[in-house]
Amino acid sequence: MKARALVALAVGLCLVPVRSESQGRPALTQEDVKQINELTQAFAKGILAKEWKTVGALYADSAVLYPPGETAVKGRASIEACLAGLPGMTGFIVRTTSVEGRDDLAYAQGTYTMTIVDPREKKPIEASGYFVQISRKQPDGRWLMTVHMLNAHE
Repeated sequence: MKARALVALAVGLCLVPVRSESQGRPALTQEDVKQINELTQAFAKGILAKEWKTVGALYADSAVLYPPGETAVKGRASIEACLAGLPGMTGFIVRTTSVEGRDDLAYAQGTYTMTIVDPREKKPIEASGYFVQISRKQPDGRWLMTVHMLNAHE
């Protein structure tokens, strides 16, 4: 009898809905999605303009950047230095395909296409890939990137 009661209790507990941490947290507003899209486009514009401090300011202090084919770059200052070492770029287009999240945490994903100038042959080379960007809303309402991964197509 005790065994049946324990089995019934175990089955009953499995049927009780479990509330995840994200439930009850407000979804992203249209304004949040707009700001996250603007953050992504500001990154692309800053890269083309070679405005490394401006681009660096889009990242949280403890952010991590995963550039294509490279190791993780940790921290805003290191990210700025990494980006400043990029080869000359004549084009950089970012297309966001999805923005999702809750409250103060969001991710965006999409594609990118860049045109760089081959330093040896001085010819343009086009490269493309995917990106994932995780951002956190700051107390002042701004969104900053905390994790940014760019993955080149092979």
